[in-house]
Amino acid sequence: MRLRRTAVAALLTAGIVIPAVSTAAVALAHPATTAAAAQKGGGHKPTPKPTRTRKPVRTPFTATGTVTAVDAAAGTVTLLAKGGTKDVRKRTVTVTVPTTAGIKVNSKHRKLAAIAVGAKITVTGTHSAGVYTAGRISVSQRKSPVVTPTPTPSVEPTPGDEPTPGDEPTPGDEPTPGDEPTAEPEA
Repeated sequence: MRLRRTAVAALLTAGIVIPAVSTAAVALAHPATTAAAAQKGGGHKPTPKPTRTRKPVRTPFTATGTVTAVDAAAGTVTLLAKGGTKDVRKRTVTVTVPTTAGIKVNSKHRKLAAIAVGAKITVTGTHSAGVYTAGRISVSQRKSPVVTPTPTPSVEPTPGDEPTPGDEPTPGDEPTPGDEPTAEPEA
């Protein structure tokens, strides 16, 4: 029994001592070769960790105001925001409108080109890296824009009874004896 205990103790000691010694030997040997290689200038440099590219932060925004410009080709609406979140209030804001944005003009789904300048608008969306992107747009405007025609100036004068420089007085145009010339009052 004693022999059995001694054998078990020897195996346990070997199982603990051998890995510890081999780990220490490897740890001590590795820095020495790296330091020697670094002094010679031939070693390899540790590779830096790749930096993560951070996604831009998307902040929700709301803007309420008046439309100042619409560019359907570029997909943008410019508005003078009278209300909304702090970052847009009392500013002129250009909002990018993707094709997936919901646009309602007078409670009916419409295209971006249906928005008229001067209409009341409410835009909700996200703000990321200085770009405002619309999610929903609600517009209230007149049914048909009021267009006031501008009068066109006439090119030809209208005929009248005005004398022309070549006209001579006719005998009927002579003053009668009862007509007296009016005199200007003297001051």
